[in-house]
Amino acid sequence: MACRSLWLNSPVGSPVLECQVGKGMSCESFRVRSTSDRGFEKAWGSWRALTKGIESHKLLRSESRKETFTRRSSSSSSPWGNDDGANTAMDESVFEGSPEGSASIDGDKRTELMNEVMRRLSEEDLEEAAKKYNYEDELFAQIDFAQINAFTKKPFRGNPAAVCYLPYERNDDWLKLIAKEFNLPATAFVIKRRQSKQSEGSPLIAADETGTDLKPVKRVNPPIGNEFDIRWFTTDAELGLCGHATLASAHMLFSSGLVEGDTIIFHSKKGTLRASKVSGYDHDDEEPSVDRGDEEADVPYPKTVELGKGVVELDFPLSMAAQVEAAEAGKVSDALEVAEAVWVGRTELGDYLVEFSSSKEVELLHPNYQKIKELGGRGVIATARAPADSEFDVISRFFAPNLGINEDPVTGSAHTTLGPYWAGKLGKKTLEAYQASARGGQITVRVDDSAGRVYLQGGAVLVMAGTLLNTFCE
Repeated sequence: MACRSLWLNSPVGSPVLECQVGKGMSCESFRVRSTSDRGFEKAWGSWRALTKGIESHKLLRSESRKETFTRRSSSSSSPWGNDDGANTAMDESVFEGSPEGSASIDGDKRTELMNEVMRRLSEEDLEEAAKKYNYEDELFAQIDFAQINAFTKKPFRGNPAAVCYLPYERNDDWLKLIAKEFNLPATAFVIKRRQSKQSEGSPLIAADETGTDLKPVKRVNPPIGNEFDIRWFTTDAELGLCGHATLASAHMLFSSGLVEGDTIIFHSKKGTLRASKVSGYDHDDEEPSVDRGDEEADVPYPKTVELGKGVVELDFPLSMAAQVEAAEAGKVSDALEVAEAVWVGRTELGDYLVEFSSSKEVELLHPNYQKIKELGGRGVIATARAPADSEFDVISRFFAPNLGINEDPVTGSAHTTLGPYWAGKLGKKTLEAYQASARGGQITVRVDDSAGRVYLQGGAVLVMAGTLLNTFCE
């Protein structure tokens, strides 16, 4: 892919930053040249300089792996990186005019200036830059991920989800391949939102106040905060809404330090979702310790272990169920292989909601998955009131063979229906819910009918993290 020129404002003419290679080759160097009488020409190192700001797209990067094309922001205190300041100018003192008033671009200061320009370009319009310079293979050669158990406070319980942090969007076929490779109930893909690219010809550097030197141009648009695009896939299909993988994504972002506030905004195809910290993310400066009995006491214990757990609250739109006709209800009961249900309805998400007279009936269900597939829609929620002596208000199970999941361990999105349904029947706005799958999971559900929202609170546990290799494919 041939490189196009990048125009930069300069006090000594109209320099052109361009790649000096032919079509179909990777960039090896840049040159800056001036059209003034005192023109100059200087190589600016390899193409890898363009991507020195991409550390924020690489999670869990080991200190022992020093890729030459990444560097960690000096303002970041997290080992996972932090790019919240990607759209703000660097300290202007670094780029003030030289004492001699020289317009030369020689020296470390000029190198730093150009690196800053390249960092801004890559971060503000990473996808275009990657395609323009044939750099997509490099960006997707390694994708960092975390595997998290959601709606539980114990490892190996709740619902597992993989979370992949991407530099930019990929096509659906690629996303499906990665989700199938994980082979989990859901895989979430999150991408940090950035400012749209500057209009063509908008400078990245300009003359300083003296007219004899260069400085980076400040951005007029405020930086985007903790906002991310999110999509969810099972091994067979894309999900319109997924609670547990959203909770897992928020847990990864909060615990990694990629976001510093208390709230994350996720943009999905179903609208805007919010995730907020509840507990587990504010840690004391003092190192935790573990009692070793007869051995030395107060042995330091790694803080990273403490970062593995947290509690998050999700803000989702509620999804009401409307009662179906008797003939349709009979088909649903037949698919669940029960004689008759107390009530059968269907939601706008495509779920059937089926109430039973006792929790024992729900626990003993052995549905016919082929018949559930024939019902169409997304899946079937089976629910009942919990026993009087239970710590929970309601229990449920969720069957979704059309999504490639015969029984989902814990389903956050199902509780956007269960919440308002049981809140109305029990006269309670806050419910404790238990999903009675083999793994089991707990959700605190709070319903706000006036706002049309359901708040789902649950724990999350990090159980695995690593890097996917050789992921760029067509």
